Amino acid sequence: MIYQQVVNAINESSNIIITSHVNPDGDNIGASLALCQALLKLGKDAVFVLDDSVPELYKFLPGAEKVQKPDFLQKNSFDLLISMDCGDLERLGRVKDYIQGRKLINIDHHISNTKFGSINLVEENAAATAEIAYKLIKSMGIFIDKDIAQCVYTGIVTDTGQFQYSNTTEETHVIAAELIIAGVSPADIFNKVYQNNPKEKILLMKEALKSLDFHFNDKASCITISRSQLDSISGDELDTEGIVNLARDIASVEVAVFLKEKEPNIVKASLRSKSRVDVCAIAKEFGGGGHIRASGCTIEGTIEQAKEKILSVIQKQI
Repeated sequence: MIYQQVVNAINESSNIIITSHVNPDGDNIGASLALCQALLKLGKDAVFVLDDSVPELYKFLPGAEKVQKPDFLQKNSFDLLISMDCGDLERLGRVKDYIQGRKLINIDHHISNTKFGSINLVEENAAATAEIAYKLIKSMGIFIDKDIAQCVYTGIVTDTGQFQYSNTTEETHVIAAELIIAGVSPADIFNKVYQNNPKEKILLMKEALKSLDFHFNDKASCITISRSQLDSISGDELDTEGIVNLARDIASVEVAVFLKEKEPNIVKASLRSKSRVDVCAIAKEFGGGGHIRASGCTIEGTIEQAKEKILSVIQKQI
């Protein structure tokens, strides 16, 4: 069984690095922090290393203050690397430079995962990587305390859109119930994650909505934001999280696109769909991936060029 393979690899290791993708979200932060705390309980020398900053939104989670940068890997030895919630090596950022010759466990739930690990624990039907982390921690016989439970719950609640996405299953709710029994307050997590937005994020949404337009008989919608707009209002790319949902949550819309200019001629596309269109297949056309209903990719060119390219692919599916 794959879980036992992972447990065996962990038991055989002493110094373990947990890592995850750049541009972090609630799932990769929550899942990574939960597993890190569990391994510390097991007596392992475990550290969460991330080639990015923990978003302010998730700094309330236990262990967030101990996250290290990749420079930590230059000064310290480790015998096992565990990648959480990352579909491919490139998304690990600078951490990928330290992988060669070391055992790598790949834990993820993305359908587009490239199975880049020595051991691949990839469950495409899992609601979140935090859900997989929870099952792994239980399989190791580690007690789920309130701190671990908060991290797992945050990962699940954010990656299921507060339990509203199609990836939410009966098992997801059972796990959520067990986490509440362990001490999680859903109201407290909701307040910290969803009712604690910086003013700049709301102003950025306001600016972005000015670009909202519709295509293919209103079955597709698109929102864009330029680098200059982002820098003038916020400067924090994490403040764009959730903007694509504004375009999706319109009655006639089946597919929504949010295009964000990362730098000149580099545009990040976030894609969402409701029930019929496989946006992962669309993202793969541009070297990206993710889930059937939520995916992303990077497109070379201006925002206008990126918009034209991705709409032409969407038209084939619509």
